[in-house]
Amino acid sequence: MKKIIIIILLVWCSPVIAQIKSATLTASGLTCSMCSKAIYKALLNVPFIKSVNADVERSSYALTFKEGEQVILDDVKKAVQGAGFSVASMQVTAAFDNMEVYNDAHIKLGGSTLHFLNVPKQVLNGDKTFTILDKNYLSSGERKKFRKFTKMECFETGMMGSCCPGGKSAANRVYHVTM
Repeated sequence: MKKIIIIILLVWCSPVIAQIKSATLTASGLTCSMCSKAIYKALLNVPFIKSVNADVERSSYALTFKEGEQVILDDVKKAVQGAGFSVASMQVTAAFDNMEVYNDAHIKLGGSTLHFLNVPKQVLNGDKTFTILDKNYLSSGERKKFRKFTKMECFETGMMGSCCPGGKSAANRVYHVTM
């Protein structure tokens, strides 16, 4: 009986990390279908990616992530870069459960910290899509447009700083996003 209670408590108290469900990324630098195939293969080698659907004409990839696994968006970017290309844009779909967001809000989602920029105050529920604004996820010109929405240093570094709730920790990656 003790074992059953312990198992139930462990399952009940386990953190849910499978909140990031899917992503669509557009790659740049492609010149042919062989380029697209190289990215496709690289993405399939990322352990938490369940499936990849390539659209060669648009140089885009629809990714579905495995349930119950932590998604590290930088690993997706690194796979594309490892194939010799770059990410031109990335939109991510995640399940939200009564999370309040607003400009400069930091929230934890699926093991990641998201810093929202240029969003009105709102409560997110259900599946919502956001765009990653960090370096190497967006052109520098597009990214520059969002700089005016924050004075926080983490926007430039991509790492938690003294400006972030919870304080500075060099090991904590912050993804800057908008909706």
